[in-house]
Amino acid sequence: MPVAVLSVLVTGCQDAAAPSPLASTSPVSTSTSYEWRDEPTPTIAVAMPSATPNQEDNKQHEAQVAGASSTTTQEVDVPQSIVNPKSTPKPNVKAENAYQQEKPTLMGVKIGSAKGDVVALFGKASKQFAMEEDGIEVYDYGDFSFGFTSKGIVEFVDVHSGDIDPGLHGLRIGQQVQDALSILGKPDAKTAYMLSYKAQGTVLRLDLDPKDSTIQSVKLFGGQ
Repeated sequence: MPVAVLSVLVTGCQDAAAPSPLASTSPVSTSTSYEWRDEPTPTIAVAMPSATPNQEDNKQHEAQVAGASSTTTQEVDVPQSIVNPKSTPKPNVKAENAYQQEKPTLMGVKIGSAKGDVVALFGKASKQFAMEEDGIEVYDYGDFSFGFTSKGIVEFVDVHSGDIDPGLHGLRIGQQVQDALSILGKPDAKTAYMLSYKAQGTVLRLDLDPKDSTIQSVKLFGGQ
């Protein structure tokens, strides 16, 4: 075979085996690949659920706690009868037992009266304590108190509240010195701090506030 013909045949076979330019430059469409990658993945759409089981449990727990709190508040409401109990009636000193020079008393009680008589009049004291140095047992009724000797005899009577009528013909704690002078008369002793009246071996002492000359407390005790 002539050399020229052989060369043509070889060249033709090589051309036939080589891919065409379109085949080599036509891979899977890149635009299709890029569009697929830009699409949102399904996992992103379901990554944020509206409420997880734990969140639901927490909400239920919070609701139960809130309900329990409101119920507890209602259950511990103090009854109105306890919040505003009826006030204990104040003792009333009868006119015949009020203070007199001939029969000095305070709260209608004389010095030397028996403890049993006091309890019969006023009931059980709200507080009881001892003045050990003086050997006195004190019965405190809130607005007033009594001191008893070891033999159960009244040693003193002390009134320390303007809410109580001590049996001094209308005179009460909080009133002025002039009121005391008008009701009880001239005292046996008078200072800026006290007025005292002596009668039948007793002393009626009115302690004063020197700033405004008001009565701060009233005491009756034995003395010369």
